[in-house]
Amino acid sequence: MISPEVPRLLSMAREAVQQDPEWSIMNSVPAGGSVPVGMEGPSEYLELLGIVNGGIFGRVVILDANTVAKMQFYADETEGAPVHLERDNWFCLGKVNDDPVFVDRADGSVWGFPDRGVIWWQSDVFECWAESVGDFILDSALGGRCRHVTGASEDDQWWRLLRHIGRGE
Repeated sequence: MISPEVPRLLSMAREAVQQDPEWSIMNSVPAGGSVPVGMEGPSEYLELLGIVNGGIFGRVVILDANTVAKMQFYADETEGAPVHLERDNWFCLGKVNDDPVFVDRADGSVWGFPDRGVIWWQSDVFECWAESVGDFILDSALGGRCRHVTGASEDDQWWRLLRHIGRGE
């Protein structure tokens, strides 16, 4: 279950994006809605869609309900890749920079490829970034871990927005 703090912070981010033209050009915090009937995905992702239907949070992108099914090819096995993924085990939640982010279907944890300058499927470093989708949104999209997972600088526009709403630690 997603923490009640997540909807509150998403609302603050949505308001901030709407207030500043620079923030609104490259970021999007759309309203949530009803989950399409028969839609498949981890329960916290489906819950998140009711709060925000995907979004662009600086360099962190969460896939919306219309796009997510088409992007599951990222979880297909890639010959020669050091990290072995399979759709039955991994769900592509979105991306950080140009690298996909996955949810472990067994326990709901969120994983990503931290290597910068290495094509994600060639990377042998695959690490857990959060224990749940809600924690990933709270800490990595809307919190202090944002710069860690994205490599963003102090002057990154999303980092400035996070500081504006009191989340840039």
